[in-house]
Amino acid sequence: MLPADVSPARRVAQVAASILFCFTIAGLVFGFAALKPILIDQGVYGDLCADGLGCKAQDTRLNILFIIATSATNVAALPLGSFLDRVGPKVSSISGGLVFLAGCIIFGIGHVSKGYFLLAVGAPAMFLAQFHLSNAFPARSGLILGAITGAFDASSMPFVFYKLAYFAYGGFPSLRSFFFFYAVIPVLLIIQQLTFGPSSVYVREADDAPEVEPAPVLTDPFAPAHPALAESPLDSGISRRSAHTRPGAAARRGSHRPPAPARTRRMSSAFSRVSYGLADGADDDEVVAKLDKGDGIVGVLFGMSVREQIASSWFWTMQIMILVHMTRINWYLATVNAQLVYYTGDVVLADKLTDAFIFLLPVGGLLAIPLVGYLLDARPTRDVVGTMFTLGLAFGALTLVRSTGCQLAGIGALVVFRPLFYTAISDYAAKVFGFTTFGTVYGLSMTLSGLFGLVLGPLDAAVKGPLAGDYTPVNAALLSAGALACASMGWRVVRRRIRLEEGAIREEEEG
Repeated sequence: MLPADVSPARRVAQVAASILFCFTIAGLVFGFAALKPILIDQGVYGDLCADGLGCKAQDTRLNILFIIATSATNVAALPLGSFLDRVGPKVSSISGGLVFLAGCIIFGIGHVSKGYFLLAVGAPAMFLAQFHLSNAFPARSGLILGAITGAFDASSMPFVFYKLAYFAYGGFPSLRSFFFFYAVIPVLLIIQQLTFGPSSVYVREADDAPEVEPAPVLTDPFAPAHPALAESPLDSGISRRSAHTRPGAAARRGSHRPPAPARTRRMSSAFSRVSYGLADGADDDEVVAKLDKGDGIVGVLFGMSVREQIASSWFWTMQIMILVHMTRINWYLATVNAQLVYYTGDVVLADKLTDAFIFLLPVGGLLAIPLVGYLLDARPTRDVVGTMFTLGLAFGALTLVRSTGCQLAGIGALVVFRPLFYTAISDYAAKVFGFTTFGTVYGLSMTLSGLFGLVLGPLDAAVKGPLAGDYTPVNAALLSAGALACASMGWRVVRRRIRLEEGAIREEEEG
């Protein structure tokens, strides 16, 4: 659907509604740090304590609630992306709204774990269906995309407001009242989709090619992205990568490129293109011209099958980075108050620092948008990884120090690192693997990270058991793993650049 087919007023309303629902639904479960004190005050899992006033068993069970929810969100990425591809954004949004609505009601009637799980699964089904709205106003696509992702970063804020109101008004509203009231929001989402929601995906004018009969769906999900590459995908991938490193090579191979397969408009691929201003039918040369910042990683695995991409060191470098840093981030989100009590030795001060963290997490995500945009738009991947290394090291090291100032500075580093990490990793995936396989490769990566995230349960049990409440061994191990993961990715990028420069020098000498 072209933007010109819909009135400007209707498109403005659609974008505004999308931003509103992303702010209130998309990342709500990540506001757990704000919700947790209310759950404790309301006696959720209080039956695990002898006096019902709070104990390690209750804290552990609440942390597991968050761990399972965040893991479910990531594990659902691949199947929900596939579902979105098949049914379109309207059905996906409505389905996500229904699941989220069920989560609110079930949470409200007292089934906390089941309700929170449904909130975690329903949100991404809605969120993934919003990115195409960047094309509703092509000249403002970057601004719209930034607003949508910024709304996601800030979507823990409703729980922050709830916490402030709850303790200001002596325990009102209760969990039951809050979640029953919050159920109105997914209802409004469903009404919006049924009334003035987009009937199909918005595409740019360049995408509006004559429709072609869809190609037969391959039963093997790891089949080559381009049928013409099936005979020798590895050789073809090498030739394509080599062509990207030599001026004029793309032009020389242009006449030999196989005919493009019929397009089925895979929506996950289209969504990943939006942030780069690329048409749905853009070929590899256009992608390289748009994304390459001179570090040589763009197009390194273009044209290769999903199986080959997943077997590559490029994938596992990214995967280790995701496993380690998502574990670090979610570990801190789940245990922030307990860690601050341990490192400051003052419960009242820890509560104040926790409140600061709860507020800075969404606000910091919004304030970090200009920095993230500058790094990804204007700097090579080497600088992006270097910035992540610095922020990740600062967060890990500062939060190990028994000082209020260091703890606050460490929190500041985390709230900037978090949005940069999530955005930079998807940027890396798009540049290295390409858009044709982006949905499958990145979705698989998120699914694996979700499964790995379940390790947080044993880590929490270890701190409360054998480690006797000492968070330093776990934090130090995660800090070391994070530094090694960043260094590994940085070296992978730098080595690629060095090899390309050496190849260019040899070609000049031979020429």
